[in-house]
Amino acid sequence: MNHKVLMSCTMLLLIVTCLAIGPAIGQERGQYIPGTGGLNSGMQTPEGLTYANMFIWYPASTFKDRDGDTAPIDFDLDLLVDLNLLAYTTKAKFLGATYGMAVAVPIVNTPVSLPRLGVGINPTGIGDLYVEPINLGWKLKKADVKVAYGFVAPTGKFDETGSDTTTTDYWGHQLTFATTAYLDKTKLTQFSFSTNWEFHQKKRHEDLKVGNNMTLEAGVGKIFVKNQGKQLIQFGVVGYSEFQLTNDSGTAVPLLTANNKDRVFAIGPEFGVILPTKKFNFLARVLPEFGARNRTQGVTVVFAIGKSF
Repeated sequence: MNHKVLMSCTMLLLIVTCLAIGPAIGQERGQYIPGTGGLNSGMQTPEGLTYANMFIWYPASTFKDRDGDTAPIDFDLDLLVDLNLLAYTTKAKFLGATYGMAVAVPIVNTPVSLPRLGVGINPTGIGDLYVEPINLGWKLKKADVKVAYGFVAPTGKFDETGSDTTTTDYWGHQLTFATTAYLDKTKLTQFSFSTNWEFHQKKRHEDLKVGNNMTLEAGVGKIFVKNQGKQLIQFGVVGYSEFQLTNDSGTAVPLLTANNKDRVFAIGPEFGVILPTKKFNFLARVLPEFGARNRTQGVTVVFAIGKSF
């Protein structure tokens, strides 16, 4: 083999290698983390100020392609989010609903959109701020209903190399519709359903617009009354499904996910403790994913505490 042929073969090998590796390190998900809502998702926070801390862990080492087959990508992902939520429910009424508002500040170890996989980068810092200026809650005879609008501001860190980035790098808008229906007269058996619609703007530093998403979350639970109502124990089954509604667009779309919408499903148990007299609650849920297409498939683990004042 002469020198020119050897060089040509070497260049061809490099090109093929780059094409194989390039798609393996990129994807783009939405800004809403599926599994955030579960039992009682249709209930507005009590009147006054409420603080909640939600810890979300999403480990994954599998990427499913457009056909549902496991892609040959070697990565070990651990998305960690410590979400700090402040909600304020007023006495004001609008269209028969109680008006409230909320803001959430996340601490993350990677952008929640997961733009990089398997590259050994784990920055830690403040993620993107979520602001919910409109939160309306109706208390009906057999159900609670909640409607909200919020937006995500790209306030996290941005680094040109991506090694210290904690932001999704784009503005997003979210509409939430949720209800908790009571299946018996005591209101101890409940069915909750919520839907979150995401509308994304173009990234600030790349020619990339992440496709819009819709997330459906549902759960059925039962409350057991203990200690004359001072303690409420809740068990249930919850799940979610997330669908990408529009394709990613722009010249910076990852080759791995180009022209393919993603989806995923999950189902698992939820356990909660509510202390009505102390206005305190705790919950835990574990949601293994299945049926993923064009995205990671892992497990969503959630622990949360809340205190109203």
